[in-house]
Amino acid sequence: MTTKDMFGNTIELDSNGRVIVGNYRFDVETIFDDERKKIFIDDKDFLQQEILRATNLLNRTNDILNSSPYANYKPIYFDPSLQTNPNHLKEYQALRNLYLKEPPKGKIAPWTKAEKAYYESLKTKRERYKYLVIRSGIRSSVIDIPLDAIANVDENGKLINEEYRELYEIVEANRGMVHISDGALVEAEWEIAAGMLGDIKGFSALRVEGFTARTYQKRVLVHQLGDIWENAYYGDGYFFYGTYENPLRKAQMMSLAKKIKPDRFGMYPYIDEIMGVDWIMDYSKYIMYEDVMRELDDELIAGKLLDPRDPRATEQIRREFMGRIKFFLQRRAEASALNFPYLPEFNAQFEDNLKNVYAKIRSITPPQGYPNAPTYYIPEYLDELYEAGKLDKKLNPTIPAIYRESFPQELRDKIEWYAKKHGIK
Repeated sequence: MTTKDMFGNTIELDSNGRVIVGNYRFDVETIFDDERKKIFIDDKDFLQQEILRATNLLNRTNDILNSSPYANYKPIYFDPSLQTNPNHLKEYQALRNLYLKEPPKGKIAPWTKAEKAYYESLKTKRERYKYLVIRSGIRSSVIDIPLDAIANVDENGKLINEEYRELYEIVEANRGMVHISDGALVEAEWEIAAGMLGDIKGFSALRVEGFTARTYQKRVLVHQLGDIWENAYYGDGYFFYGTYENPLRKAQMMSLAKKIKPDRFGMYPYIDEIMGVDWIMDYSKYIMYEDVMRELDDELIAGKLLDPRDPRATEQIRREFMGRIKFFLQRRAEASALNFPYLPEFNAQFEDNLKNVYAKIRSITPPQGYPNAPTYYIPEYLDELYEAGKLDKKLNPTIPAIYRESFPQELRDKIEWYAKKHGIK
């Protein structure tokens, strides 16, 4: 009997549904080497304990992923045979060509006329703050936050709906140094929860380790909400953070940031249209550790690879990069398999808690990506998916934010009703 873990590894189970744990794990320092070193564990009593721990972790993380609000997401695949739709090839070519240049301004998850009109009809900063948070696709991984509880405070910081007082108190009690022993990822997620509840500082806090698109999206969001500085959200524009270092674009963004004027609420809701966004490399769907990005970063710095987003990149260069990333992802995923035992000196509770949070973030990540943090796809990789009939049309980054799966249907209905009422098309 077998199943899959959250990294895509095949996990063998015994007749009682328990994980069959091996007697070694890979030395993390060698997982990207030609020959990986194995660290063997001889303590049989310890390995017996590991069976229970590994089984609980496997079941818990799979349950988290299966309970995702997007569990019923249904892709719409391009048909390379063109039998179901003769226009699919033309549609695909237009999609593919997007990734051969910078994202076009105002075309990535664009604001529609109806959406802008509805947004401008919102009378208070709180309503607009709430709308922008919902639009971003960011949700909380550490505590359930109903959409109605977002920004549930007035201009003086007082609760509007007392029903959510306990929620606010729990989040506030878990901020700061409280979770320092749980790692930066957990700390960052509690800050995001605080940002959702109305404290903009929560979105300005720590980056979300291993989740480059989530980090980039919250940076765009914090500027939309009114906290802008010269570097804008492009300040950390280099590979390790998922973006491509472009000195010219960075200089342009810094110059624009000095000139842009906020609206009457001190906000910059359309900053994504003005400054544009960047293609983000994010592999959190496959791995939870940052060492893959570090390895790629090292090879880029050493001149062994060229970023495929670089204007100088040729098909051969992109294929070389694609080969390396596939190798790194496979090696890291294999080394993370949940049927490997921990070493006796590992902090098992820390590691398992981290994996649970990782699974939770995965489960709330919009299947079409965050609207202002579009995933970068190597064109030749898209070719492989298209030819195999496995490329989802709904991954097109030019789909407006309000027509994505992460956008609440009730709010979409309100926007469409408002547009119809006022004759907006």
